[in-house]
Amino acid sequence: MAQKATSPSRAPRALWKRFDRSRCLPKWLSETTLNTSIMPLPTTHELHIFGSFNGVEFDMVGRGIGNPNDGYEELNLKSTKGALKFSPWILVPQIGYGFHQYLPYPDGMSPFQAAMQDGSGYQVHRTMQFEDGASLTAHFRYTYEGSHIKGEFQVIGTGFPADGPVMTNKLTAADWCVVKMVYPNDKTILSTFDWTYTTTEGKRYQSTVRTNYTFAKPMAANILQKQPMFVFRKTELQHSKTELTFKEWQKAFTDVM
Repeated sequence: MAQKATSPSRAPRALWKRFDRSRCLPKWLSETTLNTSIMPLPTTHELHIFGSFNGVEFDMVGRGIGNPNDGYEELNLKSTKGALKFSPWILVPQIGYGFHQYLPYPDGMSPFQAAMQDGSGYQVHRTMQFEDGASLTAHFRYTYEGSHIKGEFQVIGTGFPADGPVMTNKLTAADWCVVKMVYPNDKTILSTFDWTYTTTEGKRYQSTVRTNYTFAKPMAANILQKQPMFVFRKTELQHSKTELTFKEWQKAFTDVM
């Protein structure tokens, strides 16, 4: 005798009621993320970066690609206002340290990636104090279209000596760097690092950097428990007076063991 077929609608529905979906989630994926419209992690980005150095304006636009699984990214930029009047290397910690959406954490997504995926987002404010008394402030804002990031970065530099390495285009490379990040509260990340360049004279040009990341939604509790977080970054730059080609590698860690 043929057996009566099970209703195709009842069995899956009953199983779903007994299914604990939290057990199948990576530990970095919170219920907040699960219950919202999930966006994909980034694969491409575009940037409009503008501002001034010692009152001389600049404006650049470009596009790039990246890998959110290993932290790699690259970017091509072109000036819309002719030749740059300063060393392009001064923009490296802005164009590179600006797209943290490509940075994973050791055990999963970083809070930067989580804020993109759940659509809540974050903003960035950075200050740099240079050894010769110059200073720089930067503000970064982002919008998202699926896996595509749109960045709008404003950079203002003041007090750079006319005969210094920035205004005379004597910066030749940026040293590799380790950033320390702590979480003063569940919506803020504070990062600090020392940033150094090499110059045509074989010397180092140094600055102290402080960055505040402000999130629209609280970060996951397990993220807050693991601090400080450190991020190693190295960068490459090829440039003319009007175009930049940039590459960055980054890796987060809490322990060297």
